[in-house]
Amino acid sequence: MGKLDVLYEPAMIGRLKLRNRFIQSPMHTRFASEFGEVSQQIIDYLVERARGGVSMIILENTAVDWNVGRAAGNPVRIDEDVFISGLSDLTEAVHREDTLIAVQLHHAGRQNGAANTEGHVGPVGPSAVTSTAIGDEPRALEIPEIKMIIDQFADGARRAVAAGFDMVEIHGSHGYLLTQFLSPQSNLRTDEYGGSFENRARFPLEVVRAVRDAVGPDFPVSYRISLEERVPRGMDSEDGLAFCKLIEEYVDVFNVTAATYESMDSIFMMQGVRPAELLPLAARVKAQVAKPVIGVSRLGWALDTAAESVRAGEIDFVALARTQLTDPELVTKTRNGEPDRVRRCIACNECVGGFLFKGWRVHCVINPELGNEGRLPQLLSIQPRKKRVVVVGGGPAGFEAARVAAHRGHEVTLLEGRSRIGGQVLTAANVDFKHTEMEAYVKYFEAELEHLGVDIQLKSWASPEHPALQGADEVILATGAVPSEPPAGAFDAVAALETGELPEGDIVVLGSNEIGLNAAAYAAQEGRRTTVVTYGKDPGYDMNPLLSAHTVKLLTGMGVVFDDDEPAGGSKLWAPDWIADESSWSLPEGLKVTNAGARAKGGRLFQATQSGFWVGTRL
Repeated sequence: MGKLDVLYEPAMIGRLKLRNRFIQSPMHTRFASEFGEVSQQIIDYLVERARGGVSMIILENTAVDWNVGRAAGNPVRIDEDVFISGLSDLTEAVHREDTLIAVQLHHAGRQNGAANTEGHVGPVGPSAVTSTAIGDEPRALEIPEIKMIIDQFADGARRAVAAGFDMVEIHGSHGYLLTQFLSPQSNLRTDEYGGSFENRARFPLEVVRAVRDAVGPDFPVSYRISLEERVPRGMDSEDGLAFCKLIEEYVDVFNVTAATYESMDSIFMMQGVRPAELLPLAARVKAQVAKPVIGVSRLGWALDTAAESVRAGEIDFVALARTQLTDPELVTKTRNGEPDRVRRCIACNECVGGFLFKGWRVHCVINPELGNEGRLPQLLSIQPRKKRVVVVGGGPAGFEAARVAAHRGHEVTLLEGRSRIGGQVLTAANVDFKHTEMEAYVKYFEAELEHLGVDIQLKSWASPEHPALQGADEVILATGAVPSEPPAGAFDAVAALETGELPEGDIVVLGSNEIGLNAAAYAAQEGRRTTVVTYGKDPGYDMNPLLSAHTVKLLTGMGVVFDDDEPAGGSKLWAPDWIADESSWSLPEGLKVTNAGARAKGGRLFQATQSGFWVGTRL
């Protein structure tokens, strides 16, 4: 690996020796039971990540106060002794994989809704200041309640030790309760817990001291901090650095991030945002303290930069978050010299904005194995009878069907009419701010199928005479959905994206779905004056709200105009909806044929990968 070798060297956090510099960040999954108990699903999920090569996993935001302080839905809880038994099952399972595990102690504070509190009593905070991004108006905490929450953090830390965790992390970032007290935006108190920096820092400092007292002098403690809030009147990095120095004697490592849910773009960084953007903040902390520092911000895409930061003494550890959802084996595959086989996060934020925000358990649009880890030995097992399987179509659904069929021991041929597999992913790659992610996703298709021995035949159309179809046991049609018909006088936006050929003059995109926004982005980057006609719909209405808002912001910065009505003039591009393809294919008689992906059900990337995966598991 050469320049990445430093990331695979051991390092210390307090008394703990970590075998390498990779740590999995805490990520809310909803894999716990509806009452916050550790489930077999979350154990299987984390064991798979432990096997992938990280040296430590930090368990998701674990509730110290279930009644009013839990994260949305059903996080893991640590607010009663009865939960120690399930938590110990989890720590034992991860330890069997020679991996360390920490727990993150969390209180949501004002970033919560009344419906997510017991009895719908509503959230609490330092002051009655409602977040503009999430939650209902909070009730200002009374001083006895503040003391009680300090005890809840200490009790959670005590239970963490009893359950066998190797480290406790205090969640002081992303706009949750401890951040709210530090922030002059959300803390308007006039007593000893508000006003000056020293007063605003009092509550989180008392929490840190209480946790230290609860776990003893040498048990590792981490503090996760948003060094700056990136909101009007919020805490700036100077106060953040001052707080780090204030608590340094009580903690063993700083986990440095930024932002609150009011500046969410800096938490869930998306397509078009430079990886490693937050590392300078971590470096500022490292320059001020003598304890190790963890850096974060899409570092799965920036391992070279992360390694340089470690060598320069700017960070000590590399936190991996969403990339661990897409491919838990990133660390091992990279070490083995197989970077193209890493299924890299495409930064679409469907995991958060598309699933968690609507009450689902976490899913990944490009990794259908997520959440099914306990079933993988069965789903991907070698079958007693080896079949000849032909997959028609090399988009996401066809790829997944071919990949899974090969895992199950079948002889797989994939027929693709174009000169490269990838389907509509290749089309999206023509948009500059998506190119890196989409191109890497297609390279993963190619590398993984080559690794599995799949015979890929390009520029090859499935006809009755095709040699691969003669005597095939199973045929999977994964040819994609079909676009709805364009109105008279309009060009097909999908075709324009595929070919890179735009009609003359100004561009008017008819429709504001994801295809429309991609077409508008392409036209704008080609220097065309571009208008998107929304017809009264929100731009990006078929995307998750985080990605749509981010994309609209990027397009507006490129000069794209959004309008409810069609302007006069300009060349029109029709942004179609995808619909299921009900056409029949001419294939040899007697073949067993199954439709997969958008061809079967329409839909978008998630539906394609899910369908292809599950069709493959039935072969």
